[in-house]
Amino acid sequence: MSQAASGPGDRDPGLAALLDRQAIVDLLHEYCRCSDRNDCVGIAACFTDDCLADYGPGVGPPTRGSQARHDDAQAALKLFSATSHHLSNVVVTFDGPDAAVTSCNVYAWHRPVAPGPDWHLWAQYHDRVVRTDAGWRIAERRMLVAGSDGFPPEWGWTPTDRLPSPS
Repeated sequence: MSQAASGPGDRDPGLAALLDRQAIVDLLHEYCRCSDRNDCVGIAACFTDDCLADYGPGVGPPTRGSQARHDDAQAALKLFSATSHHLSNVVVTFDGPDAAVTSCNVYAWHRPVAPGPDWHLWAQYHDRVVRTDAGWRIAERRMLVAGSDGFPPEWGWTPTDRLPSPS
């Protein structure tokens, strides 16, 4: 993950914001890269030690802590022989020099170890990220789902906050 070499007070504010934004986007991509590599240690490193993560009621209750993220990823990723996560429409909104909220769309393809069709997920990550001594990390994550295909029906999801269709 990229991290600027100097503190936010040592740079031009516009340049600092661009570098921080890119570091946050890199963090989001690193999470996906680690997921696709089956790197649970790397996944946990994307989060703060006291993070809160909510992937939906069917996946389980919200969990707290990077160790829980490691353990949850280990349990989930062993179900798949391969995955491919893709992010788009990344929005980063700063609410101070050391904190931001992000949202992005995610498409995730999953090939189950068990015989059967591939699984597909169309979702959004809504994150709160904070600057730590180790760089930007995810402090809170909530996943909202627009649609899924192939996942077991008991994997209930929290739906996206899509507005109603115009009349």
